[in-house]
Amino acid sequence: MSELLHVKDLVVKYKTDLETVSAVNGISFSLNKGETIGLVGETGAGKTTTAMTLLRLLPERTGKIERGEIIFNGENLLEADKKRMREIRGEKIAMIFQDPMTALDPVMVVGDQIKEALVFHNRGKLTNEQIDARVEEVLELVGIPASRKNDYPHQFSGGMKQRVVIAIALVCEPDLLIADEPTTALDVTIQAQVLIMMKELRDRLGTSMIMITHDLGIVAQVCDKVAVMYAGEIVEQGTLEDIFAGDRHHPYTVGLFGAIPNINDDAERLNPIDGLMPDPTNLPTGCSFSPRCPHCTERCTLEHPAVHTVNGHSISCHLFEKEVEG
Repeated sequence: MSELLHVKDLVVKYKTDLETVSAVNGISFSLNKGETIGLVGETGAGKTTTAMTLLRLLPERTGKIERGEIIFNGENLLEADKKRMREIRGEKIAMIFQDPMTALDPVMVVGDQIKEALVFHNRGKLTNEQIDARVEEVLELVGIPASRKNDYPHQFSGGMKQRVVIAIALVCEPDLLIADEPTTALDVTIQAQVLIMMKELRDRLGTSMIMITHDLGIVAQVCDKVAVMYAGEIVEQGTLEDIFAGDRHHPYTVGLFGAIPNINDDAERLNPIDGLMPDPTNLPTGCSFSPRCPHCTERCTLEHPAVHTVNGHSISCHLFEKEVEG
């Protein structure tokens, strides 16, 4: 498979007159055509900021890309001007935003909202009749009758609103789809339906996907690769098999798995990760996870760990240094 996206040493900060928030701290990952990668981590890990940076949608006054590269189809998006980014958004890279309740315009019928991106990127390729037919086609594709294209968002349930948001993202058949926790606001039954639908659409259209979530169960269902994020860094990265079936894991990944409920387990309580995510305006010296890590040593509090890679499975932790060197 050929490479579609390559992110290298990306650093993003939010700066105000009072403080600087270190949101993304030197992350690197790649994605091939037709693949799905899961960005996993707690709230505040930097997942959504990463997605917004890929689309160059950071707040202009406060969001600053300090360094890095985002190579998409051979083009560095950090060097693209505003006009070029408007051409890319929607047509080449689309995003399913986190909350379908606020992602839709309440005073526009859903058909017109789906049509917007298609009209903007049309450039004379389609007639008005063909555009309307495409809107109806994509609504049917996500499981909504085409006859409802003239309904307003308040006339849809939460699950159907999410399907409309997915239709908006898919109407131009983008090469890359970014899904930012697309099932968080949905009940369990609708979650399952939406995930099945997204997998089917991905396979049918050959779209690559970045799935942003804190739910490892979703990752297991839809992803080929996984990047575990903590405090703006990728602390572990590998294939789905590496993360779910391997025997080498970052202590944070171990903690995430320990917090998953298991109905077959006799244990009375979950095993939560002690402590909280560090303050992004004042990150710890050394390893950012060290204040919460059960294996923390003095070196962890003083020296940032290097990335140690074995057979493509990378972990940023001092625990694995001897193993790799040996």
